[in-house]
Amino acid sequence: MILRNSNMKKVLFMPAGIGLAHVGRLVSIAKELKNNNVEIVFGSGSDATALIKREGFTSHPIYEFSREIYDKKIKKNNFFVYNRHNFLMFVKDELALYRKVRPDLIVYDTKPTVRVSSQIAGIPVVSITNVDATSYYDYEKIAFPLQTTLGRYLPKKMMSVLRREYGKKFLKIVGKRAIPLMIMAAMMRIIPALIQLGYKPNKDPFQLFLGDLTLIADVPEFRPIRKLPPKVKIIGPVFWDGPNRLPKWHKELDKKENIIYVTASGTGDKEVFLKILKFLKASPYTIVATTGNTLKPGEVDIKYENLLLTDYLPGDYILKRAKLIIFPGGNASCYQALSYGVPQICTPLHIDQEDNANQLERLGTGLILNPYKGFKKELFLRCIKKILMKTSYKENSLKLQKILSNYNGVKKAAGEIKDMIDRINR
Repeated sequence: MILRNSNMKKVLFMPAGIGLAHVGRLVSIAKELKNNNVEIVFGSGSDATALIKREGFTSHPIYEFSREIYDKKIKKNNFFVYNRHNFLMFVKDELALYRKVRPDLIVYDTKPTVRVSSQIAGIPVVSITNVDATSYYDYEKIAFPLQTTLGRYLPKKMMSVLRREYGKKFLKIVGKRAIPLMIMAAMMRIIPALIQLGYKPNKDPFQLFLGDLTLIADVPEFRPIRKLPPKVKIIGPVFWDGPNRLPKWHKELDKKENIIYVTASGTGDKEVFLKILKFLKASPYTIVATTGNTLKPGEVDIKYENLLLTDYLPGDYILKRAKLIIFPGGNASCYQALSYGVPQICTPLHIDQEDNANQLERLGTGLILNPYKGFKKELFLRCIKKILMKTSYKENSLKLQKILSNYNGVKKAAGEIKDMIDRINR
């Protein structure tokens, strides 16, 4: 029987369960906190649970959206996933978990129900999020996500107008208001649930992504950030580097050059991933591909001599070898690629991924390809050739690598959480 130290505080980590980025961030921070006289427990569902258990943490099952919801709604830019019924279900399930686990502190990542349930339970909470999920994102300095957000719905002539200088100015004016309005529209659907739960909403449309302490896993060079209040702090990127195990073919890769890394990531699209692998058949490159959570390696019916396939790879292993990464545009993969100075091609599936991809294109480290319209083999191969031949993409990626080397998001987050635990003790 293991007795718990009376001075040891228990921290409950609550990630959004779909994909890898949100759970990966919390797992990385939890590993850093583990040896700091802190007891770590997770509450999770969907894709997150297997990864958490693989990393050696205890995880209690809670209600979570399925991948089918992601494919049907979020991937189509329909963020109205919550309604009165399921919001209440989430909160009640979380409150039951708190009664069972009795945490001293909760850390959550992009799971808005936790902001409400933690307040009801009277438990302090830390939010790990990106600045675009707050009102502190500087929309004046970015391009509105146009290609996959609006591009798949608008006629070519209108898209042509919006790509001109005055069209871009119009989108900047509209964009900085459109995103908060979209969030407010989503909030309206759950207001009855909030009233029923006794939670009093304020005027900030992003309030459910803000904790008693909010840690922004971004850098201002990548995502422009406005002035922050004291309880909102920049920590820098946090990402899970992948499992330690290597596939059987890893020694074969050590002999290869001209390596392109293709990943479906945690929230990619099966058909787009398979199409990319088909496009790269008979190419002069060595293709290393990971299926992530999007599909299983057994579902890939494409085989050729220069294709090496697995489910996951350690980022430290593959990105030190790759000349290019091709991926949907998830936040963790963006920062991971930049941390290793690897240029990118993004095929974003929804507004959040396109916003990430826009930053890479703005910084001159990568290119966006619309996976919904005009996604042809010839264009795809031309983009690869452009990135590999034009040295500025690599040079700009190395500049960002140098900037990111000044941050240690995991250590910074763990330090801030430990400070908050110490304040609870006092």
